[in-house]
This record gives sequence, structure tokens and C-alpha cells, in this order.
Amino acid sequence: MQASKNVDRGNFWQAFGPGILFAGAAIGTSHLVQSTRAGAVFGLGLLGIIIFANFIKYPAFRFGPQYAAATGKSLVEGYFQMGRWVLVLYLLGEIAVMAIIIAATATVTAAILMANVGVSADIRYTSIGLIVFGVFVLSFGGYKLLDRLTKIFVAILTVATVIAAIISLPSVEWKFGQILFPLSDLQTLGFVIALMGFMPSALDLAVMQSLWSVAKQKASGVRPSLKHAMTDFNIGYFASAVLAICFLIMGAGVMHSTGETPAPGAAAFAEQVINLYTTNLGRGTGAIVGISAMLVMFTTLIAVLDGFPRLLATCLALLKRAPGDTELNIEKSTLLRGSTLFLVIAASLALLFLMSSFQTFVDFVTITAFVVSPITAVLNHLAMFSPSVPAEYRPNALLRNWSLLGIVALSGLALMFVYVRFF
Repeated sequence: MQASKNVDRGNFWQAFGPGILFAGAAIGTSHLVQSTRAGAVFGLGLLGIIIFANFIKYPAFRFGPQYAAATGKSLVEGYFQMGRWVLVLYLLGEIAVMAIIIAATATVTAAILMANVGVSADIRYTSIGLIVFGVFVLSFGGYKLLDRLTKIFVAILTVATVIAAIISLPSVEWKFGQILFPLSDLQTLGFVIALMGFMPSALDLAVMQSLWSVAKQKASGVRPSLKHAMTDFNIGYFASAVLAICFLIMGAGVMHSTGETPAPGAAAFAEQVINLYTTNLGRGTGAIVGISAMLVMFTTLIAVLDGFPRLLATCLALLKRAPGDTELNIEKSTLLRGSTLFLVIAASLALLFLMSSFQTFVDFVTITAFVVSPITAVLNHLAMFSPSVPAEYRPNALLRNWSLLGIVALSGLALMFVYVRFF
């Protein structure tokens, strides 16, 4: 414990970065696709669902950077300290979703690219091409490039989205009772669960953010104070929550109010998203924002192409580590390159053989993420309150109970969906 007090904690700007990476990774499928669809179909009817999802998931996401700031290690190492079997089970569950999340992110990126360029192509092959290009970019810049790109493009898109949402407000129908939520309505329940699954993102992002936080610490030579790390996280988290509401408002103001329904095709829906900006900001500004949206989605793709292989390689490195070996460095390792290659191939296969429908594929990915989210929430809670975390860095009673409430809510909703869907 004494050693942790002697670590150089630096200043806020040395800690700043992982929180923006969180926002960049979150502003993807959940925001551009699911939030916009929610506004287009239900108006403001699902506003409470978006706020609720961000609320109940907050502690589980927060524990990623908080654990890294407290221990200098990632949540993956926290899981490993609970027992090798815990990490093995976690890894088995993650392998099932890593590739399809990368594939879904690449699909949305490809759709926005084609909508911006005005070119019609097979979205599956375009998505695979973007995945390969993303890996190529990462191989040259790594974490530092990811950090810089995300800050720039997220800032541009955030300003434009907030302005466009404000302009949309006069067209919004201010009715909050537009949706009934009966358990017998499987289609509505399925969409609500899909919306919550990636709102603000899948809980895998908490683990990836802890890995990015550790990478930031190694790159800067500074482990941030808890205050600095949490300020960085809160900026990214609440920015992503506000933007989710903004996309809902734009969908409600531009599409729902005119009766425009979300297009089933990826490229056509992406064009509708870009038109949200064009309608509110003018064609010239809308085009600039459309390019920014494409670049943000590309940084989101780069984020998952960095985060998931980093997660997989860290798990494997821990499982094969010799007793007594405390050093863990996967940067530019054969294990990291192999993990990247494996996930690129798996994501490409998912795109070729699983994506028969854009909306169905996205809903499948987001529903799967939600159903497995209680497991990650439980592991994050246990890691944060484990003996490896010094007492002064553990969450207070409010966050502890908030985390437990989130676990109960996520578990209850996941079980309810499984029951209604399959029984």
C-alpha cells in the first residue's frame, strides 16, 4: 500500500485521454444507429430508457479506470487474481462476442463511408477492407495515434451534434407516453434490450478502458491520481450520454415528426443519419459533419481493433505467465499480433456468413452484449472491492450500492428478455 502512495501521480493533462477514447468508442453503433432509430420510431418515448441505461451501467464502467488508477493494472489482471478459472470463463465468453462487435462496428463505418462518397458496393467486403486498413493504421501509430485522432474527431462531431440537436428541438413532438412496454410485445422488448445493450456501449469497454489507462500510464511514466482519472472518465462518460440524447432528439425531430422510417439497408440508413445534419445545419456544413461522423466511426473501429486484441493478448499472457513473473508487457508482441490476426479473420467470417440484414445483425450484436453484461458487471464489482485495491481507493458506500443496484437491474432485464424470447 505504501508503494502506491509513492507513485508519481502527475497532473490532469497527463491523465487526460482514456475518457475521450471511451467517448470515441461509444459514439458508434449505440449512438449513430440505435439512438437515431429510437428517436425515429418512438420519438421521445425511449428517452427514459437511454437515461436509465447510462445510470445503471455507470459504476461498472467507472471501475475500469478506477481500478487502473488504484493498482496500476487492468481489470483483466484483477479477474486473474480472483482465480485462473475466472479469467478462463471470462475469456471464453468474450471470444464469442469480440469478432461480431468488430464486424458490427466495421459495418456502420462502411455504411457511413459509402453514404459520404455516394458509392454503392457490397458492404461486407467494404467492411472487411476497412478492418484491414484499420489494422494497418494501428501498426504504425499504436495507442498514441488512436489517442490523438479520437480527441480531434470527437470534438468536431460533439459540437456539430449538440448544435444540430438544438436546432431540431422545435420539430420534436413533446410526448413521452408514445410507447407501451408490455412483456408480450417481443418486437418492442427486443429493440429496448438492443438499445440498452450498447448504451452507452457494451461493458467490454470498461475492461478496454482499464487497458488503455495502463497503456497511458506506461507511455507517460505517470499513474494519475484517482481524482484526475475519474475526472477524465466522467468527461468521456457524460459526453457520450449527452450525445446519445442528442441523436435521439435529431431522430425524433427530423424523422419521427415527418413520418420517415429508418431504412433497413446500411448505406441508406447512414444517408439518413447524415441528412439529420444537412437538414439542420445546411448542405455545406452537413457534408463536413458527415465526413467527421465517418472519421469518428473509423476511430471507433480502430478503438475496438486495438482494444479487443489487447484484451485477448493480455488474457493469454496472464494464463501462460510463469509463477513469480510479475512483468506483463504485450506491446508489439507476437501474442498481440496473433490476437489481432485471429480477430480480423473471425470478424471477416462473421461479416461474410452472418450479416444477412443490417438491422438484424446490429440488433443481434447489441442484444448479445446486453445479455452477457451482468457477468462483466459482477466481475468489475468484485475486482474493485478485492484486497488488491488499497482501502483508500475503493468506492464509497453510495457507489457500492449503486453498483449492486446496477447488477440486479441488468440481471433482471436480461433474464426477463431470455424468458419472454425463449419460453
